[in-house]
Amino acid sequence: MNLKVSNESETGLNTEFINTDSGRHMSLEHVIEQIENGNKNYTGYQTVTNQNGTTYIRSKPDGNKNNNIE
Repeated sequence: MNLKVSNESETGLNTEFINTDSGRHMSLEHVIEQIENGNKNYTGYQTVTNQNGTTYIRSKPDGNKNNNIE
């Protein structure tokens, strides 16, 4: 499954995503929950928490730009 950003905050935080396979829209919170619960559909992504406490997601580094979040 690949994710594409469909909405971001004024600060640039990606807040909504589209599953490019199904067309389903998902919130950042939903995606974070799925990743942290080990949902196998999200194995290509990881969560990152900044020093200020903001959690975001990113593609796991693998050298393949084709599966990065757009």
